[in-house]
Amino acid sequence: MELKLQNISKSYGKNKALSDFSMTFTPGIYALLGPNGSGKSTLMNIITDNLRADTGEILYNGEPVRKLGVHFREKIGFMPQYPGFYTNFSARDFLCYIACLKDIPRKEIRAAVEDVLCAVELSDVAGQRIGTFSGGMKQRLALAQATLGDPEIIILDEPTAGLDPKQRIAVRNYISSIALKKIVMIATHVVSDVEFIAKEVIMLKKGVITDQAPPCELIANMAGKVWGLRCKESEIPFYEQRFQVVGISKAGEDTVELRVISDTGEGMTALSPTLEDYYLYVFGGQCQPAGSALR
Repeated sequence: MELKLQNISKSYGKNKALSDFSMTFTPGIYALLGPNGSGKSTLMNIITDNLRADTGEILYNGEPVRKLGVHFREKIGFMPQYPGFYTNFSARDFLCYIACLKDIPRKEIRAAVEDVLCAVELSDVAGQRIGTFSGGMKQRLALAQATLGDPEIIILDEPTAGLDPKQRIAVRNYISSIALKKIVMIATHVVSDVEFIAKEVIMLKKGVITDQAPPCELIANMAGKVWGLRCKESEIPFYEQRFQVVGISKAGEDTVELRVISDTGEGMTALSPTLEDYYLYVFGGQCQPAGSALR
């Protein structure tokens, strides 16, 4: 199975959202990382045929997807960042409706729906109206509809937004379990969610790939660049002027421990880097790292 994007470009007026994007996807999980406006959502909408590229071509197993038409779209499961629901439907009825739209054989619908409800831990509320659901429950229902019908390509936009830590782990494990024979793309700002499950990370900035490698290789680039520094609370502004401070935690009555990204660390303690550290090193202050608030 192969999905190949060749020289994809897309502009909105004078704003270039994607610039000559080329990439070949095979089964496994791909993480799309980048700040807002980097082109992640544009890319996903082009692949799902919700948006037409200005230039370029998409091939699926060597065939142009424009030629395949509906036969290609049938192979895609898509979870948008802001999914829409019929709030008077129950979760089970909604998924049965989606199953009909996906042309799943009638005799297979019930079992398929119950399977995805169980996978996203919504079986116990399957009969409740969606309008009564919390944001996290709606998020899991959106994931369920994307994976319903066993699609070969699954595209997920912020799949763990609004989930508590236990639910995030469950969702990550579920995504990993179904990705062995599927192409899965995940766009997220929660970098830690893809650090241990992605086989490849694609870093996007202003529609251009800045890095593309397995997470372990990107993290290795941060060796000798992540440091711990203890100081007084009153000294925080001073160090924020000198270094990129990506974490602040309480260490004592008037002291804090800073997590610092710097090419040099004289007088500081070396720390083990993470994928989030690399993200912040590449994109600077364009996102708010987890743990940056004073605890």
